[in-house]
Amino acid sequence: MINILKKVSWFIKQEWKAYTLMFFFLMLIGILALSPAYVLGLAIDTIVSKNLTIRSLISILSVLILIPVGRYTSSFIYNYTVNKTSQKLAYTFRQNYLKKLFSMDADFYEKYQKGDLISRATSDLDSITVAATSMLEGIVLNTGMIIFAISIMAFTISWKLTLISVTVMPIGLTVLNIIRMKKRQYVKKHREIYANMTEKILESVEGQKTIRAYVQEDNDLEAQKKAITQDIESWRYIINYENRLTPLFETVYGIAYILAFVFGSIFIINQEITIGQLITFISYVGILYGPIIAISGVFQQINNATVAVDRYEEIMRLEPVVDNDKQPDHIMTFDTIEFRGVTFKYPFDTHPTINDINLTIKNGQTIGVVGPTGSGKSTLIRQLLREFDVTSGNIYIDNKNIKKYVISDIRNMVGYVPQAHMLFRRGVDDNIFIGNSSASIDQLKRAIQIADFEKDIAYLSDGLNTKVGEGGATLSGGQKQRLSIARALIKDPEILILDDSLSAVDANTEENIIEKLKQFRRNKTNIIIAHRFSAIREADLIIVMDQGRIIDQGTHEELLKRDGWYKEQYIQQISMK
Repeated sequence: MINILKKVSWFIKQEWKAYTLMFFFLMLIGILALSPAYVLGLAIDTIVSKNLTIRSLISILSVLILIPVGRYTSSFIYNYTVNKTSQKLAYTFRQNYLKKLFSMDADFYEKYQKGDLISRATSDLDSITVAATSMLEGIVLNTGMIIFAISIMAFTISWKLTLISVTVMPIGLTVLNIIRMKKRQYVKKHREIYANMTEKILESVEGQKTIRAYVQEDNDLEAQKKAITQDIESWRYIINYENRLTPLFETVYGIAYILAFVFGSIFIINQEITIGQLITFISYVGILYGPIIAISGVFQQINNATVAVDRYEEIMRLEPVVDNDKQPDHIMTFDTIEFRGVTFKYPFDTHPTINDINLTIKNGQTIGVVGPTGSGKSTLIRQLLREFDVTSGNIYIDNKNIKKYVISDIRNMVGYVPQAHMLFRRGVDDNIFIGNSSASIDQLKRAIQIADFEKDIAYLSDGLNTKVGEGGATLSGGQKQRLSIARALIKDPEILILDDSLSAVDANTEENIIEKLKQFRRNKTNIIIAHRFSAIREADLIIVMDQGRIIDQGTHEELLKRDGWYKEQYIQQISMK
């Protein structure tokens, strides 16, 4: 509990007025909840003593009517305040969490699965939010009611009867709650299993087309069933653990109730208390059951929230490996980019993907990159996005290490179209505007024109406002590629990178796009990774890669004059036409 309070203490300080208001009305609710039993006891004693009059009856009825009205009003104000506060806390937590996710680098996303990150943003943060707001109600209200009830029982009825019947309850329940705390390790394990199940379901939903294409529905359903079963079995263990404890709570309460009735009857015989006082006393024993059980429930919430806080803090404590220098320089344009002895190995690989790369890219050049599959083409060019730091060597922009520049500035200079096209469930125009949210309609039309997407608009049900299916499901492969190209072009980047982004378009469309790039991106830097040589034939410089190294480079004409991989592949492609 202390750990949770520490984590949310900043929020409690920020919202101290709301917490003060909640505290006040919780105390009022507690007092009003105990009042009916006390008034009822007085009424019974008044009736038994034959002192009941019309005036006293009206007074008793008035009080009994005012109590629920006051309790309703207090509960309404409290619930409104606590809901508003919890929503604000949940929003703040998720905002901070998502901000953290956006600040992390590619190494982080290699380590953590999507399902795990989603479960931390949903169920874990829900547990923390509930604990941070409901804990006040669970502890203050219920503890307050217990203290008030015991005080009334001890000081206005009988301290001896209170000692006899009530002492067994906190002792027994404390022992049971200590046993319950052992459940925490199982809750943590369940969160991990739940994250794995979420990841599997996400994978199945995202890959449903491929699963159907290969008739793997049964196998995938079996894998889902296994993941769901593990989650259910994990949760069932926790529920069974709790179910074994619940009857023990009932037993402790039952003992207290029997002691109160038996010894209370003896006290009446000995004329130490009245019948009305015994009824009030037994009513309070009954009232105590709810708050005490509720407090045990609070311990369960705290238990869940403690695990959730640990998982949340695990993410929030992480720092990106790729980060800005202490005093980074801003950059908007460049003259030259140099790779000097650059070697790079992905964190979970055993061997470098690119090795000892030396390359100079001049502003305004169009660079073509070709080579066999797995030769490191994409990895080489993605170093300009600073997703990872290079393993050895350095990249220089205008003779200054790339690490000395603001990362967001570097990425703003680049318009990157990856092999895997991520499209969002929103309009076609909104998907393009992601590249530059402040772009004008003219810039949108220009990007569409260069990407040769104009001819597709007429076939879309609602033109540019047509909603794209999740992941681009409603578009063809070529349309997705050209839509992604338009998204990169709308920002008019200093460097445009097409990472095998013309593979799904036909030869005529490819030729149109290349011609328009030459026209509209004259004096801008373009880097085109391709398997079809027609896309890079007119490039200023063509780089040939194999096994992570640059094995040749030159213009199209220069490379054809030399025997090598490029000439062999070009002849093969020509012969296939």
